[in-house]
Amino acid sequence: MGRPRQFDESGLLDAAADLFWSKGFDDTSVEDVSRATGVGNGSIYAAYGNKRGLFLAAFERYCEQRARFVRDVLAATPGSARAAVRALFAAIIDDCASQPDRRGCLMLNSIAQLGPRIPEVATLGATTTAAMETVVAERLRCTAPLDDAALSAHSANIVVVAQGLIQLSRIGTPSRRLHEVAAVSTGALPAAWADQIGTPAPRRPDAPIQTWTADHQELT
Repeated sequence: MGRPRQFDESGLLDAAADLFWSKGFDDTSVEDVSRATGVGNGSIYAAYGNKRGLFLAAFERYCEQRARFVRDVLAATPGSARAAVRALFAAIIDDCASQPDRRGCLMLNSIAQLGPRIPEVATLGATTTAAMETVVAERLRCTAPLDDAALSAHSANIVVVAQGLIQLSRIGTPSRRLHEVAAVSTGALPAAWADQIGTPAPRRPDAPIQTWTADHQELT
């Protein structure tokens, strides 16, 4: 069992993720993170081994936050599945608009840029996407009398559209256009079940979302 961190690890990882997101992996150094957080280089290297280990720890935390974002929006939206999906797309569009320089999504950006070089990035991206599909399926199941295969396909489609909205935002697509795209996808949900009223199952706010676990100390 490792020694307790002598710094605010959540704050450090959030700051590191923001730097990697804005500057990219190659142009961000451990020294940059040290200056931004006030945590010494030695403490960062002792905790994460190297820049790659630091990035993966920050990336994992970011991915967990994104999966939780999807879950929380869906759980907070009562009514039909269509209403929940509409709320999810709207929340994603608003979130995109709030990002400086329309920088997209750290997870999607990193898969494209680092997936071939750092296999763990692609693995974590895939498992996070699967986690998002699972929480969407849980919400649809409240009203959708679908077999597992159909439920999985609809959930995957909703997540793909959400990720597509993020990518469109990154290339400067106006929010109005994003809402139009989202409306088409939301409207395409089958009325036979999408408009039935359901209540999301209660879930603890701190309930874990399984994505991926790694021993970052081994990443040397």
